[in-house]
Amino acid sequence: MEATATGGGESLPSQQQADQARGCKAAGSGESQAQRGRAQSILDHQRAKKRDELGLREGGRLMSAQKEAVLQLVAEQKERGRPVRETLVTLSVPRSTYYRWKKSNGTQPDRANRADPLTPEEKERIEAVKAAHPHLRHRQIQGVLQKGGTYLSFSAIYQYLKGRGLVEPYERRPAPWETPRYEVWQKNLMWGCDWTKLKIGDLRWYLLTLIDFFSRLIIAFEIVPTVNASHVKQIYRKGLLAQGILLASERKPELRVDQGSPNTSWVTKEFFEIIGAELSFARVRRPTDNAITERFYGTIKQEEIYLVGSYPDEQSAREEIGRYVGYYNTDRPHQSLMNFTPDHVHQVNNKTALLDELKEMKKEARKRRKEYWRTVEKVTH
Repeated sequence: MEATATGGGESLPSQQQADQARGCKAAGSGESQAQRGRAQSILDHQRAKKRDELGLREGGRLMSAQKEAVLQLVAEQKERGRPVRETLVTLSVPRSTYYRWKKSNGTQPDRANRADPLTPEEKERIEAVKAAHPHLRHRQIQGVLQKGGTYLSFSAIYQYLKGRGLVEPYERRPAPWETPRYEVWQKNLMWGCDWTKLKIGDLRWYLLTLIDFFSRLIIAFEIVPTVNASHVKQIYRKGLLAQGILLASERKPELRVDQGSPNTSWVTKEFFEIIGAELSFARVRRPTDNAITERFYGTIKQEEIYLVGSYPDEQSAREEIGRYVGYYNTDRPHQSLMNFTPDHVHQVNNKTALLDELKEMKKEARKRRKEYWRTVEKVTH
């Protein structure tokens, strides 16, 4: 049987050719496996070529012209006696898709024109809401209309407002906590204070800390059964003493705290007002405002508090926490500090000097490495 011709003068693989490519009995029992493989490759190539000619791609959306071309090709093949199913298999077009196209004559209404246009009354309601609330955008206008019993889609309202030039340019404002408005450029400019839970004798106690926002050095810490305003005042005084800053000094570190009751107490506020130090409050539900303090708590919990579980008594807790704070300050490299320790950064107190130090260390390492391999090369030769 000869291949059935297409409308364009080219032929599509017939069912007999397909059977031959699959090695069916119609191809003859003497045909070798290699011959059947070559026949299958040719058949697959012919099918792929026809699909490419029509622009058919798996998972892709087709234009109306492509659908009409498929319908026309199937009709021509059917007139030549080829079953519809065979042609669709060749084109890799599902039968359900083909009959859906055929029912709609290969065309599909434009999505933008499917919905009925807005009624004059709906347009008036949109304009009324926009006039009463000029700052509202289309999604908010939709909510106002829906609350009043009129449902319109977001896109319908947007398209109508856009057509009347009532869509203002909109740029999302960057969240202030993602873009810091300040940079702590040296030690003792800003400290952070907060507290976290720990267990002593299976009872809840609190670890209260004071951390420098430049060097991340733990300036002071306290372990208390409860936290009140007196503890906040006490740890700030302790920090001033540890850094050699007089209470009467004109320049004292700003203290960043959350809005817990010990911090917002009038006792705390009055204390900072009297000594002339600034008390800075983080915003509600914005832990990133005090992120450096929160980061330290995440570290000490994973590396110390959670490992212990419950300290046997207050003295043991103070000793163990004190030992960890010493390790954190002087021995533990900190990734945000270019892997220097908080104590070293606090002593250098200059980011440029730290960068220069790191640059020099890299330079010396490369120099030593080069000298080593030169020595090895001389010895081997």
